[in-house]
Amino acid sequence: MSIIVKALTTSDTTEIQNCINMLISATANTGLMHESFDKDDVGSYSRPWFAWANSLFGELVMKVNTENEKLLMSMSGVDVN
Repeated sequence: MSIIVKALTTSDTTEIQNCINMLISATANTGLMHESFDKDDVGSYSRPWFAWANSLFGELVMKVNTENEKLLMSMSGVDVN
């Protein structure tokens, strides 16, 4: 959740993008946020899903979409030019 809050509280788009990429890679291909994960092995995590973290991640996506839609589109491979 600290990575999500870091992304929510910065205006630096590179930092936001790095946080989102880190969060997505830390799902261990479950598509869900976990309460915590091992930084060296994202397949090692606590709780298979954690509603609070999932909700907070949703809030981050909505905020970025509202404030910088092009960032999310570029991250998904959409040509924003």
